[in-house]
Amino acid sequence: MCLFVMTGTAHANDVIDDISSCIKGANTKELSKYFSSTVSMTLVNDEGIYSRVQAEIILRDFFSRNPPTNVKISHRLDSNPNFRYVVLNLETAKDTYRVSYKLTNNDNEFKVTEFRIEPVFGN
Repeated sequence: MCLFVMTGTAHANDVIDDISSCIKGANTKELSKYFSSTVSMTLVNDEGIYSRVQAEIILRDFFSRNPPTNVKISHRLDSNPNFRYVVLNLETAKDTYRVSYKLTNNDNEFKVTEFRIEPVFGN
């Protein structure tokens, strides 16, 4: 039983790290595999609920205009077995953004249900 809990926790951390790597590499195709069937997304000033495919297209467009130069996890909440919340600092050649996303446990698999990219002012 203990091994299962430890494995589940390690797996959840891997999901967070995997998603961060996808963002750092602007790999929207791989990133979209972690999305639930619909994603509530806020991108700078636009927000809506999108299908997994629509969300990937929107993010691909964003990353083509803002290629990441660095990504750092600034906050992670991963102690709840059904919920994860992560905040990243995303640096591009032009700007810095705050990326936050929420993962929900659905059938023992964490999927991104909310994804936000907001500009960081004062840099």
